[in-house]
Amino acid sequence: MFKLSIASLTLSAAYGILALAISCTDHDVPVSNLPQSKCKNVDGSDRMYPCEFSIEKITFLGAGGAVVGTVTGSNQTLALPRSLAKTDNYTGNEEGKIGTATFGVRITLKRIASPSFPVNEGYLIGITHNTSGARILHTSIDGGTYGERDKMGPPVALNMAIDETMDVEYEMGFPYRLGMAGSEIVPNVQFPSTSFFIDNDVTTLKFPRTTSPYNSVGSVTEAFYERSVLTLKN
Repeated sequence: MFKLSIASLTLSAAYGILALAISCTDHDVPVSNLPQSKCKNVDGSDRMYPCEFSIEKITFLGAGGAVVGTVTGSNQTLALPRSLAKTDNYTGNEEGKIGTATFGVRITLKRIASPSFPVNEGYLIGITHNTSGARILHTSIDGGTYGERDKMGPPVALNMAIDETMDVEYEMGFPYRLGMAGSEIVPNVQFPSTSFFIDNDVTTLKFPRTTSPYNSVGSVTEAFYERSVLTLKN
């Protein structure tokens, strides 16, 4: 399940960006694109197409929608308080017990370029706990998009104009086992490394995905946060 909210988006701007996306056939970078849209592949080379988005921040929400922590591009380490989770299927404090604490996840995206190709079903938001981060590979044998990733939800529409932001919201579970740390029992998460990705479901398949650097997922996504260290605390 997801929820969208748009900052300062007018109906005319929405139609304007849609028209621009549909008419973009030669893939020149429009002058209205922001400078940071000229982005890099995972090996540091220039990406074949501009990046459509930047991830401004990822906010984690607890019970009642309260903000319990935020990661940004410059600070991607966060310990979430298990006691403030939206839900937790184990509420005790016995060493060796396992559980899953669930938090809301609000991803704030900023559009920095128009689409190189209009989307088909929409934009795809996904995650991986693989410690290779943006260098995970396209392993799907059926020609699918995701490879070594999990979808956070169905495709979403991101019809904001350049320089505007939008939030997409999901839920994320953190499996853990309780263990001793000194004299205290603490939750140890099963997957401490998490990378977040957003794809244009058409553009991502237009790259030569069998050759380097486009065989790495980070080179074909519109934005990502790589190897965020997300853990739990009491």
